[in-house]
Amino acid sequence: METKSREERLAGIMSSGFERAARSFSSLINRKVKITKCQSVLIQSSKNHAALAEESGQLYVLVTQIIGDISGKSFLIFNEVESEEVFKAMNLKKSSSAMNEAFLLEIDNIISASVIAELSMSLDLEVYGDVPELNRMPATELNSFILAETGDDNHSSLIFCNATFQFDERDSIHPQFIWNLSNRIFDTMPV
Repeated sequence: METKSREERLAGIMSSGFERAARSFSSLINRKVKITKCQSVLIQSSKNHAALAEESGQLYVLVTQIIGDISGKSFLIFNEVESEEVFKAMNLKKSSSAMNEAFLLEIDNIISASVIAELSMSLDLEVYGDVPELNRMPATELNSFILAETGDDNHSSLIFCNATFQFDERDSIHPQFIWNLSNRIFDTMPV
């Protein structure tokens, strides 16, 4: 029961971070952005990727190293359709691929920083995100990439998050977000 309540608290902190990200995203694109769905699933083993949604085509995978009192990595995953929606929301239809990728890095900065800030404030931790790294890959390589990045570490947990960022009545993005966090994070939560 104690572990379950800590997992629920962590999921609530992540949801608050996504709400904060939506507000920051709104400022960036000058349109109202809201979270319409948010779900977090904690997986104790880095080998169990059952919560990872099936993807196809090319993916953008943005990786941010988490440093400070709690270590880890975050992975923000956009498929081609979602990345096109981001570019459309930012009026970047005719921009170069380098410019589009720079904006995806900025989106990762916004979302990661929002969740990391929420973790920091809610748990009274000093936690920071490093500069994100962008990786392009076929969807078939995603699971092996995540496993290679997270390793076979029994001292961390994977948290799979799905959040829908709604721009207006018809436009939205639904990226996957994976957090690999040290299990020490649970020690920082009161029972």
